[in-house]
Amino acid sequence: MIARALKLFISCLTLIVVSACSSSGSNLPEPTALNDIKPQLQLAEQWSVSVGKGDNKSTSVMQPVISENDIFAASGQHLGSFNLETGEVNWKIDLAEPLTAGVGHINQQLFVATQSGKLVAVSRVDGAIIWQVNTPSEALAAPQANSNIVVVQTVDGKVSAYAIEDGKFQWSYTASLPSLTLRGTSTPLINERYTYAGFASGQLVALDNELGSVVWQKSIGDAKGRSEIERLVDVDGMLSLVDNMLFVTSYQGKIAAIDALTGTTMWQHPLSSATGTVIAGDAILVVDAEDTVLAYDRQRGHVLWQNSDLKYRSLSAPMAFAGQALVIDAQGYAHVLQLSDGDFVGRQKMAVKSAQLGSQHYQDNIFLLSFDGRLMRLGLK
Repeated sequence: MIARALKLFISCLTLIVVSACSSSGSNLPEPTALNDIKPQLQLAEQWSVSVGKGDNKSTSVMQPVISENDIFAASGQHLGSFNLETGEVNWKIDLAEPLTAGVGHINQQLFVATQSGKLVAVSRVDGAIIWQVNTPSEALAAPQANSNIVVVQTVDGKVSAYAIEDGKFQWSYTASLPSLTLRGTSTPLINERYTYAGFASGQLVALDNELGSVVWQKSIGDAKGRSEIERLVDVDGMLSLVDNMLFVTSYQGKIAAIDALTGTTMWQHPLSSATGTVIAGDAILVVDAEDTVLAYDRQRGHVLWQNSDLKYRSLSAPMAFAGQALVIDAQGYAHVLQLSDGDFVGRQKMAVKSAQLGSQHYQDNIFLLSFDGRLMRLGLK
């Protein structure tokens, strides 16, 4: 969930007890005006295709996935397979009800979650449904799989595991949630040994993939303040894992590097972010709640650079792109920042908005899926 939308959401909650919440957002800070830059590179749209009619009111980030020469994306009721190079449709299916999360995959299987709480396994070859099961509740984050299980995190605080062969239930973990949370969940991260999941309580847990038992648990956000709004500490957005180091953020909490095997904190700093972390070489990229873009040294945790020239422009989660950092704002401008120092090296008006923007990068290209269901491939001119 992007920072400015969070602020509007929280403002509405605050005001509703005394008055109707205005949609004008007049109490929100004005987006920072863009300064002129001298672009060193230019983006080019290489192809664009409609996946399906998306939901403008959705709060889900419909993350696409790439496997071999294809990209798989979901929007509205549709799931499709598209050629990476040309955008040509390999196949597309209608699942007859809205999909609420992006696509998970392992080997020859894809996984999606529906509005009614179903987890559906689909063949990546032709889109045929392999199996479907009911989950405890709605999922707003893409299912994640390893060679044995697929896990889904639902809005009721549960993480549930199912056998990838037939969807047979394996185990479930339930977290305690506060009465007020941000709309959304973090996306679980799975390897062969553990599943990592963050919750609205500010907790990050590592679960054993065979039993579902807790291996370790860590607080990434400590609730403070008197009001429920002040006490929001959701772990939202993407988790990142590299070299057994897990990187995570929380809203009104912190950014932390955690040893993925033991749960030991390697470094941490105060930070408020609901978009999560992205690995870009030796840096960890983050967009904070005021839309400042930051890069942290992956090993030591110090700030390499920060760019505050896009504050309050409702930025997407950061993306690694062609050796640089990329964010897209709510007015549709793509901003390319130099990975070494955060200076702008490119800017271009795009046909997509940042709200609920799914993305995947492949070599020197990036694939964007907008909330209205348009999938596009961007590269450098």
